[in-house]
Amino acid sequence: MGIGLETLRPTGKWMIIDCVQSAGIDVNEWSFRKTDGRPVTLPQSNGGYCYEWSFRSADRNILLLCVWWEGLHVDSEGRICFSENLRAYADTLIQQLEKDPKNRNRTIKDPRINRAQHFSTTVQLAYMNTTPVRVVIVTGPVRERETEDERAKHDRATGRQLDDQSWFVESFEEETGAFTLVRGNSAPLGVVAETAGVDETPMQLEVGVVKDASVVDQFTTDERPATYTYNGVQRYRDPSVRRRVLERSGGVCELTGVPGFFMSNGGIYLETHHIIPLSEGGLDTVENVIALTADAHRQAHFGVGWVELRVRCLEIVAARIRTVQLVPKDRLSYQKSPGWLDVISGNKP
Repeated sequence: MGIGLETLRPTGKWMIIDCVQSAGIDVNEWSFRKTDGRPVTLPQSNGGYCYEWSFRSADRNILLLCVWWEGLHVDSEGRICFSENLRAYADTLIQQLEKDPKNRNRTIKDPRINRAQHFSTTVQLAYMNTTPVRVVIVTGPVRERETEDERAKHDRATGRQLDDQSWFVESFEEETGAFTLVRGNSAPLGVVAETAGVDETPMQLEVGVVKDASVVDQFTTDERPATYTYNGVQRYRDPSVRRRVLERSGGVCELTGVPGFFMSNGGIYLETHHIIPLSEGGLDTVENVIALTADAHRQAHFGVGWVELRVRCLEIVAARIRTVQLVPKDRLSYQKSPGWLDVISGNKP
C-alpha cells in the first residue's frame, strides 16, 4: 500500500443511509418500499436502497459511489486512485449466469447486474459533465462470488465512512467502460486542455436541466396514429403525455442518468417508451411512459433481464412523480391495470 492509503481506511462503520444523507442526498424515499410505496419500519434497512453501490440526487448534481479501500492505489504522481470496470463486471456476470439452465430464457435475476450498470453510468455521467463525486470508502473481506442469501445474512463491510474530500473521474473509456477515479476535487486535465483557448463556450447539457434547448423524441418528425386498438377496443392517445414525460426528464435518460445528445437543430434527443406496451394493456399515461436514450430503449425491448427492467422503470417513474407531488396509489397506471404483474412478466392479461 502506498503512503496515505492507511489514513483512508475506515475506522468506524457508518450506516449507508447516513453516508448518503451526509453527502447531501435526500433519503426520504428510504421510508417507503420501492415496489408499492408502503412505509417501512426501519428506513436504514430498506433493501431497495441500502444495498446499492451508487446513488444520485434527484437533480443529479450530487453523485455518490461506494468503493473498496482494498481497491485503492497510489499512482506515480502520489495521487490516491480507484480504477475499475463495472460494465465489464456486469457483462461477465451475465455470461456466467447464462450458463445456468434455469436462465436459458434470459430472465436473469441478480441485483448485482443492475447495481454494477448503475454504478458505471453514474461514473459516465460524472465524466461527461465534469461533476465531482462523493465517495463512501468501504473495507472488508473481498470474495469473488456470493449468493443473495449470503449478502442478506452477512454484511461484508467491516468499516464504512464517507470521505470528506470529493473525487473526480479522470478517465472513462466509452467503448469498454473502464474508468479511473482520483481523490481531490479537480477537473480532468483532458477536459481543461480541450477547452483552453476557446473563445466560445461550447453548448453543453447541464445535468437534469434543459436551458435553451427543447427535448424531442423519435416521434417529433414522424406522426403517430391518434388511436390504437387493444382487445378489439379503440383507444385514443393523449398528445400531452410525450411532452410531459420529456419535460420531466430534463434532457436526461430517466433509467441510466446519461444525458441525451444534441441534434443538429439544437434539440436534445431522447426516446419515449411505454414501459408496459400498449399492445399488452399498458396505459398511455405519464406513469407508464419513460424517457430513455436510444441504447437504453433498445435494452428495454431486447436486453437481458427485460422483465426486471420493466419493474425498475416503473419504480423510477413512480419515484420521480412522488418527488413532485404525492400520487395516490390508484393513479399509478401499472397498479390500475388488471393483472399488471402478469403483464410485467410477459404473460397474457
